[in-house]
Amino acid sequence: MNGLPEIDAALLTAENICGRYRIASLDAFLASCRAFAAQNVLNIAVLGRFKAGKSTFLNHILGAAVLPTGVIPVTTVVTEIEYGPASHAQILHHDGRVETVTVNRVGEFISESENPGNEKQVARVHVELPSLAPYKGIRFVDTPGLESVLEHNTGASLDWLPNVGLAIVAVSVDPPLSQRDIELLHALSRYTPNISLLLTKVDLLDENGRAEVIGYVNKQLALRLDHPVKVYPFSVRPGFESLRAALEEDLLLPARDQLLIRRLEILRHKAASLLAECSDYLTLALKSAEASDADRAALRQKITGDKDTLEDARQALHLIARHAAGPCREAFERLLKKDELAIRRRLLADLRTQFPSWTRNLATALERFDDWLAASLVREMQALSSAHLPEFTEPVHRAARQLSQSLQDFRNRLSERTLQALGVPLRTREMDLPVEEPRSPDVRVGKIFDRNWELLSPVLPMPLIRGFVERHFEAKTSDAVFMNLSRLTTQWDEIVRASIQAMENEALRRLEDLTLTIARLTESTGAGAAAIQHDLAELTRHRTALESLQTVPQPATDHI
Repeated sequence: MNGLPEIDAALLTAENICGRYRIASLDAFLASCRAFAAQNVLNIAVLGRFKAGKSTFLNHILGAAVLPTGVIPVTTVVTEIEYGPASHAQILHHDGRVETVTVNRVGEFISESENPGNEKQVARVHVELPSLAPYKGIRFVDTPGLESVLEHNTGASLDWLPNVGLAIVAVSVDPPLSQRDIELLHALSRYTPNISLLLTKVDLLDENGRAEVIGYVNKQLALRLDHPVKVYPFSVRPGFESLRAALEEDLLLPARDQLLIRRLEILRHKAASLLAECSDYLTLALKSAEASDADRAALRQKITGDKDTLEDARQALHLIARHAAGPCREAFERLLKKDELAIRRRLLADLRTQFPSWTRNLATALERFDDWLAASLVREMQALSSAHLPEFTEPVHRAARQLSQSLQDFRNRLSERTLQALGVPLRTREMDLPVEEPRSPDVRVGKIFDRNWELLSPVLPMPLIRGFVERHFEAKTSDAVFMNLSRLTTQWDEIVRASIQAMENEALRRLEDLTLTIARLTESTGAGAAAIQHDLAELTRHRTALESLQTVPQPATDHI
């Protein structure tokens, strides 16, 4: 693991305690800590609302207009930029394809105007630039604008939050701060202690106006957040060089020069949170162990409720999944119906072009038509799957968000009951349900004609039946378009339903894990009190060690 011995020991202790007490509900949190420890770069993510100046700020850092900027939403996917010996960009698609392009083509894939609705099905863009050699070991991340009219943008940003190392939230001076910004800052504190606010477009204000806005923002942050967030006023316009230099010297260069320290700070933050949640569970176990049998049963019921409570939670998850999957087929049918006429016209026009070369005899015409129609339909159905992938997969992402929220609501209710029963809340954090992006179906088209038609070829001279055959081919083409659109609808409906069902099963598993964990802990008896007290002391010792942990300065040459 890439941490100090104290962090390694803390995570190992948490892992052992979770295993011995079977606290399965912390498995996902523990796994996220392990995954972060295995990374070797520091992600500096720039987040914020649409038109907050995120891409403009990053272009300044990069020293080139790599990222598109504009007056309409321009970033549709997460874009990562880091040092590389050669300048290039990799376009990672949802279907697994990786496309390497020149850096000046990045806008074709991340601009809303050139990639509307992410119709090119880009999952992520990764850019490498030799000019970022001074920031080697740091990965800059441009995220889609929050609060944009384009829902797929917001989802992409929020899904990326767990990967944040150092977070920079861009906020324009007009308006200076919104509730959405505050909520984002709250959410980020779960993943990193290193959060800064970039107050952009300060050139729009005079000196007095800037001072007034900066004062207002600092006051609001102090009132509404329980963790410090430093504000950096910023503008790329001439005359504001001192602001840019201050940000670089105070934020970016220390992150570069103390890369290991920054990473360890974040890992320590995650580990401390994990230990705190372990302690909450063990405190629950200790209260149970110290109670009488009758009080123990009452404590368990007060926290978890009766059987109907758990059944209501299960039913809520089931209804979310059912409502997400229910309208899919009808919606997909309406979606694909809009393309039917255009596809038919394209294929019929191509048929009229191709048919004259097939008229040697009926057998040749049948064979060529069969091959042409199969290839054309596969091409058209694959293009539809690619073009409409956001619409096909939207129910899956919506279900993931709603299922995660329902689980968190259940956890919050448990926490409130624990506070009432024990005097302390059970701090529970629901890790978002992982979404495995549904893949396009395997489009295959069978033979259109019974091959016995070829037996009629010697007795049906082609010049006499050419017109009839062509009209018959046209009718078959129209029928095949309708049939394969119906088949594609069915395939996508089945794929999406399967994805939603898998997420419902995962949500139910997590619900069972949580309730079983609490049930097991509240079965602790007096005989186990000493062991629980010992483990709580161990958790406290590790938390104290993390709080007093002094990281070793990283050599200055690490970034060269």
